Amino acid sequence: MKSYAGILSRYCEEILTGRIPSGRYTYLAVKRHVSDLEKQKKLGFVYSQKDADLICSFAESLKPADLNGKNLALLPWQVFVLSMLEGWRHKEDMSRKRFRTGYIEVNRKNGKTTGLLLPLVLFNFLKYQSSESYLISSRDDLAEKTFKEIRMIIEADKSLSELCECRSLAVVYKDNESLAGASRLGFFCDGAKDTDGFRPRFAALDEYHSYATDKLLTSMMYGMRSKRDAQLVMITTADMDVSVPCYEQNVKSRRILNGLQTQEDFFCVMWALDEGDNLRNPDTWVKANPSLGAIIEPSVIESDIQDAELTPARMSELKAKTFGIWGGGTEKAWIPMEVWKKNENTIVDWSDFAGHVCFGGFDLSQVDDITAWTLVFEKDGKYYFKHRFYIPEETAKARYRRENVGFLSWVEQGIVTATPGETVDYAYIIRDILTDAETYRLQALGYDKWQSRDVITGIEAERPDILLVEVEQSLKKLSPITKGYEKAIRDGRVVDNSPVMAWMVNNSEIRPDANGNYKPMKPSKASTRRIDGVISSLNAFACITNPEINVPPSDMKLSDVLALL
Repeated sequence: MKSYAGILSRYCEEILTGRIPSGRYTYLAVKRHVSDLEKQKKLGFVYSQKDADLICSFAESLKPADLNGKNLALLPWQVFVLSMLEGWRHKEDMSRKRFRTGYIEVNRKNGKTTGLLLPLVLFNFLKYQSSESYLISSRDDLAEKTFKEIRMIIEADKSLSELCECRSLAVVYKDNESLAGASRLGFFCDGAKDTDGFRPRFAALDEYHSYATDKLLTSMMYGMRSKRDAQLVMITTADMDVSVPCYEQNVKSRRILNGLQTQEDFFCVMWALDEGDNLRNPDTWVKANPSLGAIIEPSVIESDIQDAELTPARMSELKAKTFGIWGGGTEKAWIPMEVWKKNENTIVDWSDFAGHVCFGGFDLSQVDDITAWTLVFEKDGKYYFKHRFYIPEETAKARYRRENVGFLSWVEQGIVTATPGETVDYAYIIRDILTDAETYRLQALGYDKWQSRDVITGIEAERPDILLVEVEQSLKKLSPITKGYEKAIRDGRVVDNSPVMAWMVNNSEIRPDANGNYKPMKPSKASTRRIDGVISSLNAFACITNPEINVPPSDMKLSDVLALL
């Protein structure tokens, strides 16, 4: 039999020694495996090459339709993924897989469907008797497509076709009188069914970046709780939109691989460029495209880059789908996501900031949209930003239905406050500002005078000691504040891990004037992609970085401040 152990060992060695260029989160995933091999006795898990060989040999026995009658030949990176998912086992019960969840992020046209997704779902369907397995897609047409691909694999194999029967978007055993006969492999798409009653032993979520909410993921995970050997696998590319639930799994994966979060039953690996890599340098392409030269030709990537340079609107998609760069960014993009994420691994306990001096800023919305309230603290040379966001309940529902932005999920997590009705209730904002002013030592509050009168009047009435600073929003006035905030971000001095802010920063563009002045702007006036938190952050930053404002309260001269503004 083919030595999959040898293939795996060589792949790991070549990644760790740099003979195969790899991104940080490919390297760390391989290092995790090698490190765990060395401490199996203490870990509670063991690596079974026998189980890894079984799924790899099964995969290579298949004849996917796109290979024109040829058997699948796994590439080393595919052997790595399949071996991790199936080979690691519980020491005390070898029938149980170590990894109940898998997150695999790899770019398009690298063979993730043919070499991973299809073998995984078919193998797990055949392996377990009287079990439910599901392959879930983001759209109806993709569910039908993957079902047809599985059906063609079954029809091309005599033993499989004698064993299995393909029905409407499902595969079952022909002998339905046996225990195996109760097994079923179903295909459907996100949002197509009520899955609360499902009890899967295996589920695969294809292109998870396209899912509007995490409801289906949560439903499947809860349905698996009674199955000791269950497994759910997400296989996806990166995306331009960081508000999707998939991005949360990406963040979680990076935290696990960086050693900042422990979850021994969660496998993760991502193929992507690193911060600072030049996507125009062919030597970096293999970091994000492990099948380079075998499935995807370098000339194809080169052509895609040239096309994106001629049509800048396509650059963000190229970055996300070919190079694994979340958010992508356009030619007018302000802060790349890989720069914004510099301090994403910093854990902040806001109770530690109670009683600390801080500065605030808010950006009020139209009556039916998002309002942002921001606090900023300075500590150990860094700026820590804390946000509250508000949206009318009806707007949150409408935005979710229309745009697939994750407002409902953010509301459920308490990240966004949904105010009752169809219009924003400024009483909520005033209440929270006053509460924060009691918890922290709020010195000053920056605001845009547009529609601010009611909120300002409410704050003045209760807390006349808080300095209220109007921050002019003109390009000329806001440009130096923008550039200072941007420099702090690029220098790694801004700690801001709000998922809403990541989305808003990703929405922000700049259009410098002839004098080099610029400020964050939406892609267009008609765009529904919001940047309110960016503006509230700038208003707060304008206060904390102004030496005439950021002084001990007893030394503050109101006349000097007003003269400065």
